[in-house]
Amino acid sequence: MARPFLTDEAKQALREAAEGVEACCSAELVVAVRPRSGSYRDADLLAAILAGLAALTFLLFSPWPFRLAWFLVDPAVAGALAALACSRSPALRRLLTSAGERRERVRKAARATFVERRIHSTAGRTGILLYFSVLEREAEPVVDLGVEPLTATEGWRQAVGALQEAVRRGATGVEVAPLVRALGAVLSPVLVRRDDDVDELTDEVVE
Repeated sequence: MARPFLTDEAKQALREAAEGVEACCSAELVVAVRPRSGSYRDADLLAAILAGLAALTFLLFSPWPFRLAWFLVDPAVAGALAALACSRSPALRRLLTSAGERRERVRKAARATFVERRIHSTAGRTGILLYFSVLEREAEPVVDLGVEPLTATEGWRQAVGALQEAVRRGATGVEVAPLVRALGAVLSPVLVRRDDDVDELTDEVVE
């Protein structure tokens, strides 16, 4: 059974990681965790179609005789059951959706969250959103203008890449937290924290 990403312990660990990043630099870091970044009804429908076709193929090529009514009822029942099973299974929804499509849904949802949470409104334009989407097992950073130049550096790419790889392997929030905190070492040489720095955004995990 897959381990839950966001537990009470994970919330605390991620909050403390965000506080650790902000303690060493002027960035304003927000961590958001969402169960998924789309409805995935298309995956459920695909599961229904595949199951219905499989049932119909069995009826057509089986050596046993079946009543004509079965050719209508059995594929419909198989499809409905498959759609229900898929709707309850993140693993099946991942399997029936391309990696590119999943990443694109996460990117769009992350950017929408960045705007909705007004992370772009900090005084120094140093807002950073780390968006985690559990079903897709994806992590997507969205940064404001003051942080954007750093995203082209090797240090940032390595730090974010390690975080994304851990999420794709199925790491929990507790396991990801140290990788979030490690962003502070990348940010602090450029985004120097001032003595009068004010915490402008929440450090609590946004759900």
